[in-house]
Formats: sequence, C-alpha cells, structure tokens
Amino acid sequence: MKISFLTLGCKVNQYEAENISRILRKRGHEVTNELEPADCFILSTCAVTNEAERKSRQMIAKLEKLSPNAKIIVCGCASQNDAQKFIDKPNVTVVVGTAGKNWIPDLLEQKGNYVVDPACDYEDFEENIERDVTNSKRTRAYVKFQDGCNNFCSYCLIPYIRGRSRSRDLESIVVEVYRLAKSHHEIVLTGINLSDWGKDIDMSLIDLLSSLTTINARIRLSSFEMNVITPDLIKVMQSMPNLCEHFHLSMQSACDKTLKAMNRHYTVAEFKKKVQMLREAFPRCAITTDLIVGFPEETDEDFAETLSNVASIGFADMHIFPYSKRAGTVASDMKQVDGEIVKTRVAQLTKLRNTLKQNFLQNEYGMIYEILLEQEKDDYIVGHARNFTKVYLRKGTAKPNELVMARIEKPFQDGVLGEFVKICKE
Repeated sequence: MKISFLTLGCKVNQYEAENISRILRKRGHEVTNELEPADCFILSTCAVTNEAERKSRQMIAKLEKLSPNAKIIVCGCASQNDAQKFIDKPNVTVVVGTAGKNWIPDLLEQKGNYVVDPACDYEDFEENIERDVTNSKRTRAYVKFQDGCNNFCSYCLIPYIRGRSRSRDLESIVVEVYRLAKSHHEIVLTGINLSDWGKDIDMSLIDLLSSLTTINARIRLSSFEMNVITPDLIKVMQSMPNLCEHFHLSMQSACDKTLKAMNRHYTVAEFKKKVQMLREAFPRCAITTDLIVGFPEETDEDFAETLSNVASIGFADMHIFPYSKRAGTVASDMKQVDGEIVKTRVAQLTKLRNTLKQNFLQNEYGMIYEILLEQEKDDYIVGHARNFTKVYLRKGTAKPNELVMARIEKPFQDGVLGEFVKICKE
C-alpha cells in the first residue's frame, strides 16, 4: 500500500510521525512524506492556533481531491480538540488524538475507529515505536523525551489536548540518543515542555544532560522555560563539549502586566537575568524566543513596554504570533484587541525583529564556526552553526551531511555567507 504521511505543527509531531512511518515501512508499505496521490493518507494535525486547526481541516479536502478513493487516517492535536469535525468527512476511516498514534499501523484496514480520549488524563509517557536509524536521509535527528504540560497559560489549549506533563524514562532516552549519534551529526531533544522533564520521576534536566556529556554528536535543546535555568544547569551544559549554544526561551510577552495575565510565572527582570547568565557562560550563544502580539487587554502602553524590553534584550531571532483566541481558555473570555491594531503591532515587532537579527549577524563577522551542511540551494550549500546561525557556502567546497569549519564573511539572504576552511568530520 502506498501511504502519504503528512505532518503539520511542531517537532514533536514530526518525531512521532517518523516513528510510525518506520514501522509501516518495515511492514512492507511504501511511505512518502510528500503531498502526492496515495492509497492512504495519514494526517498528523496541529491545534496551537485557530489558523493551524483550520489548515488541518482544509488538508482533508485537498487529500480527497488528490486521491478520491484513498482512505484517510487523522491523528494529533486538532482531532483531539474536536474529533467530530474529522469523523464526519467521507474518506476519513480512523481518528485518533494525541495518544494512541502507535496503534495506527494496526488500524489501516479498519474503519470507524474513533479512539480519541476526551478526558486526556494520560498518566504515563507513551513510548514510541523502537526506531531503526539505519538508512536515514536526515542530517539531524529528533528525540522526544517529554509530553504534556502543567503550566495552564491562560491562552493555551495544550494542557487540555496533550494532558499533564509526563517524562520518558532516562535510560530509554540515553539508549536512543546513543543509537542516533551513530548515524547523525546532531540530535535535537524535543518535547511539549522540556523544562518539566523529570519532575514526575524525581529527576531533573540536570540529570538528563549529565547523561549525555559523552555523546559523539551535537546536542541541541529545542526550547525550554527560563525558570529551569540555574547555575547548576549551566555548569552541566558547560561540561558538554557538543552542546549547541542556541537557547530558545519562550518569553511570550515582555510586559509584566501581560505576563501576569498570561499566567506566566516570571517577570521581565527575572527573564533578563537568566539571559545574562546564559550569555556570561556562552559568550557566542544565540538566544531566540516566541512572542504573542495582541493578547487580550494589551494596551498601547503595554506593547510599547514589550518593544522596549525586547530591544534591550537583543534576541538573535524571534517567532512572532498574533494572539489566537482558543475556546475554553481563560483568555478567550477576556476583552479582545481589535484585529487591525494587532496587525499594526505585528508589523512593528517584525521590523524590530529584523533589526535585531541583522545586528546579531553583523557581530558574527570573522568568527570560525563548525557548520552542519544540510542542503543545496541555487549556487550554495546551506547549513547551521551550533548557535543556529544559517550559513551559506559556495558550492564545490563540501556536500550535504558534512561537518565543516567555515569563517563568517557577511550577512547574506536570511543568514550569513561563509568561507570554507576545512572538513572537520565525515
């Protein structure tokens, strides 16, 4: 059977989809990740915003048009949030939510399996199918080690969709990371709320990172909360020779009043202190963040405070999201900001983001970095430094999936132009 596995949303969804795809291939199916005609489509959905959920539903119509006789299996956050909107589609044969994805290979020939658990009261981390890491075509690999969230930010559905925070067993994580390191130059540790790992099994992120200090591959943390940053955690990270000095700290707002309304448990001053700690420990690190614009009751003064604080922090990059109202959250009952005002603020913050990014890239001039090359693009080959600076090298110097040393020349396109120095690892 030809199966097209299409994944929307976060790196956790991608990791889970990869694992299911591997077992399907082992069972003799032809599996592709491209939007192309197939006998069966598996759609992993996203619901982090209204727009993401809308795109998940729209994808069903595209699939039905592309292969009218194909069966469609739906899983993920959007189907967990509202399964009925997918169950009613004529070609949809199976709907699961955020848990139970591992059952999909056994459900291909069945129909009417609507196994979404609306309570979402999962108590244990759902182990993924054992991965066969041979013949991988990717330069980096993802390892999911945590699921769920206990934060209940006032704008977010994730705790209701993914359930409470659950930690993967330490030994299981370490075994998978070591296996992946044999065939990948970089391992990305990912989860729904990485900072919560270990709290339910009497451990912490310090224990996990301490177990990965001898991994023969770059180790990257996908994102984490500023509250987990302590001198002890920094000390462990400094002891890791292969740690990627890129720290994505989800700030969401740089205004204390808005942070409190969001139920984020820190102040701007506390956030800045953690940023300073990281920069003192890792002078060439890149610190990036997420910011929500137009949160309910955000005034012009509140937004001006965010602009000022963001400028003073000097992020290397930012992901900017207009606030998305999610029914069932505390923020959905608050007074909403006019849509045109939100658009104007997004444009202002985007302009600042571009300036800060250019400032960061300008300061990279002359630095020699280790670059993991990933793909060819026009006359260049493109990869990322450990601090996630995107680097373009001229073709002919090296090839994808090589680690090279390169000297940064100047800002170029959406990253920097580099001069090849040497291959450092085949």
